[in-house]
Amino acid sequence: MTTIDKSGSSIEDIISAFRKEHNIQDWELKYEILKKPSNGIFGLFASKVALVRFQLPDTTDRARLFTHSLLTKMGVGFDSITSHMEGKILYLEINGCKDTGFLIGKNGSMLENLQYFINRIFEADRKIEKIFLDADGYRERKEDSFFRQFLPQISKIKVHGKPLTLEPMSAGERRIIHRHIERDKGLKTLTIGEGEKKRIVIFSAKQSEKEVLSLSNAKPSKPIKAEATEVPEKPIKPKSQKPAPKPKTVKAAIPEGTTEDYPFRTPAQHQAKKAAKEGMPSEGATPRTSRPRRRPPRPKTEE
Repeated sequence: MTTIDKSGSSIEDIISAFRKEHNIQDWELKYEILKKPSNGIFGLFASKVALVRFQLPDTTDRARLFTHSLLTKMGVGFDSITSHMEGKILYLEINGCKDTGFLIGKNGSMLENLQYFINRIFEADRKIEKIFLDADGYRERKEDSFFRQFLPQISKIKVHGKPLTLEPMSAGERRIIHRHIERDKGLKTLTIGEGEKKRIVIFSAKQSEKEVLSLSNAKPSKPIKAEATEVPEKPIKPKSQKPAPKPKTVKAAIPEGTTEDYPFRTPAQHQAKKAAKEGMPSEGATPRTSRPRRRPPRPKTEE
């Protein structure tokens, strides 16, 4: 932890400003009041400046303090929590747990849930890639028993020099293999395959990855963008279809005493039209008087 001294007019303002500046949570706040503001005696020797010393935790301490606060609120008794970093991976170890069965859970389910929750809290911290939580060496014992089954096959690699390709594994199981092989400087690992379950190739450190891939006839687990070489097919034009014939209109029956213009022309209008064609005035129609047409006068001719 880093020690920082802050001064101000009041202790409350100093603490509030320090928390905002460093984004400190309740479980991370540790401070010591060095000096309080005083009014003095009869207004003499007054001091209006307060001094507070803070303990600023680093990334490892923040995760450890949060885990400590979480287990305390859950009512889980333990002695201490130790931590260490390997690159950007943080390992937290709970030591002296009073109720190991409850903390670990069935097949490690409770420990997995706590680990997931702690990772979500610190997922925005760029200094930490992932956090692994263990209780009284449970995970270490489980990993050792899992890795022990591959030891006879791995020992043959150093003798014969032939790469060993393991069966498809989950991400957690592959991590166990990688961690144990990293401790042996004479061996290396390579992940091949696609999907959630991939294979691990264990080979000698004297060999290159290209040589190992050629011997195992496999490809590394890296997505390769394939170029599209297919030629698009020409669109097929639809055959021209003849228009459908128009439906024949059937004339409705004309009632007696009406015409073909029924119901658009009344009988009186039809009678007037018929009389106009024959030159006779129809009943009720006013006869039209013809006016004599005036002719222009003939021009006078000179004799």
